[in-house]
Amino acid sequence: MTLRTSLSALVLMTVLTLAGSGLFAREFPSDDTGRDRVGIDYDEIMERGFIEIGVYEDFAPYSWRDSSGQLVGVDVALAQLIADELGVSLRVTDLPADEDVDTDLRNYVWRGHYMGRRVVNVLMRVPYNRELDYRNELAALTGRYAQERLAIAYRVSEFPDEPPFPGSFQTRPVGVETYQLADFYLTGLPGVLPNIQRRRHLPDVIELLRTGEVTAVMGIRARLEHYLQDDPEFAVESGPLPGLSIGSWPVGIATAFYTARMLSYEVDDIITAAVRDGRVEAIYRDHGLTWEEPGR
Repeated sequence: MTLRTSLSALVLMTVLTLAGSGLFAREFPSDDTGRDRVGIDYDEIMERGFIEIGVYEDFAPYSWRDSSGQLVGVDVALAQLIADELGVSLRVTDLPADEDVDTDLRNYVWRGHYMGRRVVNVLMRVPYNRELDYRNELAALTGRYAQERLAIAYRVSEFPDEPPFPGSFQTRPVGVETYQLADFYLTGLPGVLPNIQRRRHLPDVIELLRTGEVTAVMGIRARLEHYLQDDPEFAVESGPLPGLSIGSWPVGIATAFYTARMLSYEVDDIITAAVRDGRVEAIYRDHGLTWEEPGR
């Protein structure tokens, strides 16, 4: 399962449980002291001279490998910013997304993968909400640097007067990634289901739009912008989404809660300063993307 599926499941879980969820304070460390102490803290990172930061693999425009095999993208640039501010070198690793974000935090942040992969010091692009934070007592979720948002990409000639809205797809074909939030949302709207075309990966959905098999695509705004940038035939708009409680969510970083507390504070300060002075927005702009300040 991909990160996109993990994000969709997380947002849907939040929508379904928001009214009845209990909020529990993190008062006591786990009894399993061995797992509490996985990873290294700030002083050890500074002493050895490098930081290991994890990004998600094949997740353009945030992190992917270019034709030369080099890791590039928004999150790679942000990882370099963090390393530079700490005064250490960067070792960045692209990691496959597991079935949900909780599993990613366990495998990559505080315990390690059962196949032997070590934890990273920082994991990028972790979606934030209180339920996820409280469920994962051994991970510190902090350093929010952007707001993700669902949007609609469309062919301008098909909607010359105004951008499409979800109800437009009662009569017009629309493309989505299978099992993503946009898929779940549109499937639940009256009269839209027969007009949905699904593909497993977003580039394949974008191809449906380019070839005219669909008139629009719904997905994460920055990803739509990445695949359609510099093409005047298409536009991306993020308007109202009636019936969807959570159409946007903040993303940040994760570190080990007990082992890397000082590191989490330092990285949070670095990211907060970069958000405030415009450096994070500039990274997004350099990649042709719209940046939105993260919600708190």
